[in-house]
Amino acid sequence: MRVGRTVVASALFVLAACSRGENALAQENRAQQKVQSQLGEKPAVIDTSLASRLSATFRGAAGRALPGVVYIRVQSRTVASARRPNIPGIPPGLIPPDFFGAPDDGPQTQVAAGSGFIYDPRGYILTNNHVVADATQVTVTLVDGQVYDAKVIGRDPKTDVAVIQITPHNSERLPTVQLGNSDGAQVGDWVIALGNPLGLNFTVTAGIISAKGRNIGIIAEREGPSALESYIQTDAAINPGNSGGPLVDLAGRAIAINSAIESPTGTFVGAGFAIPINLAVRVASDLVRYGAVHRPRLGVSVGDVNEADASAYGLPNVSGALVRSVQPGTPAATAGLQPGDVIVAVNGQRVASGTDLTTRLAEMQPGETVNLAIYRGRRQQQVQARLGEFETERTATTTAAGRPNAAELLGFTVAPLTADMAQQLHFNNRSSGVVITSVSPLSPAFGLVARGQLILSINGQNVNSVADIERIAGALHSGDVVSLRLLDPQLGVTVANFRLRG
Repeated sequence: MRVGRTVVASALFVLAACSRGENALAQENRAQQKVQSQLGEKPAVIDTSLASRLSATFRGAAGRALPGVVYIRVQSRTVASARRPNIPGIPPGLIPPDFFGAPDDGPQTQVAAGSGFIYDPRGYILTNNHVVADATQVTVTLVDGQVYDAKVIGRDPKTDVAVIQITPHNSERLPTVQLGNSDGAQVGDWVIALGNPLGLNFTVTAGIISAKGRNIGIIAEREGPSALESYIQTDAAINPGNSGGPLVDLAGRAIAINSAIESPTGTFVGAGFAIPINLAVRVASDLVRYGAVHRPRLGVSVGDVNEADASAYGLPNVSGALVRSVQPGTPAATAGLQPGDVIVAVNGQRVASGTDLTTRLAEMQPGETVNLAIYRGRRQQQVQARLGEFETERTATTTAAGRPNAAELLGFTVAPLTADMAQQLHFNNRSSGVVITSVSPLSPAFGLVARGQLILSINGQNVNSVADIERIAGALHSGDVVSLRLLDPQLGVTVANFRLRG
């Protein structure tokens, strides 16, 4: 009987399993029918060859450009609130507000980050003006982790372009991003944005060129009507931190500098904007050569052509730059341009809009002669003008002359140990010494040393006074390793090693 019951139970189990199998098969069939109703018939063979080739193209473009992309950290001065930050190694409240002799509401340092890319093996880097505009110190990190101090060569708020420079270590050859041609880029072309968005360093995103010649007024809000905007719009994801990084084509060539996004939230929603590389290189060339931009001037105020303008002036297309006014005594006035003229080409190249005209002129040099095709009285004619020059505006840079002092070289400031300090920090057996009072956020010492620590020795040399710090630092050079022996209020004796940058 026991055997019989076992056989019956086994049979029931098999039937139940079969029933569940049939239900699963039916469910799968229903799911396939649902998908088929939405997507159509499934191909017998899934062809991934085209997608694989496109993926390889993306990898190749990113691989060519990424070594030359940099992470930029910028220190600037700002007015701080009365609240002091916690000091590593010292419990909050242990140090009184005036412990280091600085008022709570005095200027404090602020650190921000952005992107850039090396375009010249001498260490020249393209980035945005708004990334480095208020910089007192700049550091650059390459994708391989190497860190360099950088100096600001020049800034141009009118186009939001800036050039900074790092010095190659020894005789190394810095990686560069090859420059492309933004005039040849077309709407619909694949592009890749590289940079350091949202703290996610050396990120790559892909999309297409959504539009060209966009003027969104973001620079004009700060710089007024003389600002120049002619952005390439893209749906490649651009987020805070991407500013200054390259927008590259499928050959890995930079065709623009990522600069702005249109977003109600402050993060990417599908519209990013980048400065065309042809304009950026023209600006950068002047910044490197002169420290300022020499801007060509025609002397007209222009706008876009609408349908009514095209009909009134007999234009073949709704395009061109409508001359609204001509400034007296300018090259435009000398050439005979008049309000109501429509400029349709510059040196044989079609002009699509007012922004297109100003961008093309901005890529030229003062003193150049330009041939303008214009419509006047419903007839096309040619006009020649020799470009003048706007007044040159210079901006402040971080370039410093001479050898850095001890604080600049080591990355921290110090003060003699006082009796009050010794009591507050529980250095009760110390009557003299040197205490760290601040650490630069961009220095190689940051994160390794902290305010309130007592310096016992540097590179094996005992430290008893600020003069000792100055003497030891005076023999140090960029690239040297610094070994500190420290006394921490909480940890006791500790050590820190870092390499000087320069």
